[in-house]
Amino acid sequence: MFISSIKDQTELFTRPLKWWPSNPHWENFISAWDLPQPPLLRALLNSALVYSSSTLLLLLASSFTGYVLAKYEFKGRHGIFLWIVSQMMIPGFTGLIPTFMIMKWLGWINTYWALIIPGAFSSYSIFLMRQYIITIPDDIIDAARLSGCSEFGLFWRIVLPLSKPALAAVGLINFVWGWNDLIGPMWYIQYTPMKTVQQSLGSLFDIRSTVTSLPGVAACLTIVTVPLIVLTIITQKYLIQGWTGLTYAKR
Repeated sequence: MFISSIKDQTELFTRPLKWWPSNPHWENFISAWDLPQPPLLRALLNSALVYSSSTLLLLLASSFTGYVLAKYEFKGRHGIFLWIVSQMMIPGFTGLIPTFMIMKWLGWINTYWALIIPGAFSSYSIFLMRQYIITIPDDIIDAARLSGCSEFGLFWRIVLPLSKPALAAVGLINFVWGWNDLIGPMWYIQYTPMKTVQQSLGSLFDIRSTVTSLPGVAACLTIVTVPLIVLTIITQKYLIQGWTGLTYAKR
């Protein structure tokens, strides 16, 4: 995709194909920022704000719920966990209309809250966090409790730091999913300056768009993909630890 973005339009169809263009067209990346609805930079900032906020809220909610389900004994705990797991079997699209009605009732249409709040809850994330936290030895938590640590302190100072690998895995999964989501923003955001990056890419097919060549389209897609690649590289160490821990988690 990157190599296609620095080629000329004719070079994409010339035979034999060249791996690297003889005259790279770096100006394709300049024209990529001229998307009309909204500009690509504004869309990137919108998506970064929305999905970083929803991911942080999701990590807090999922880790706290997973901690309670993993380390506390109370009546109905297994039933609640089974109910949460059962939600993973229901396609998310079935909740679009009820969720839209709730967002409209709250007056959140054309606001960031319509994307942030629903994105902060995930049965799959709770399941992953519970499976990881259950591998943390109870002796560590009991020792901290005997030392006078409060119940919330146990979660914030002991469990949360030890769960960094799982947090990285869950956070990356949900951030990437949100970044690539188009259905949700199309339902809730019609105000152009608030549109996300996927909605901005939709303006590639607008007659007012100055990005008309296939290399220009590839340049836009390359720019949009870079943040996900950088985030994956940053969290790679924790991702490996997180998936290893989840693999050997107790059932």
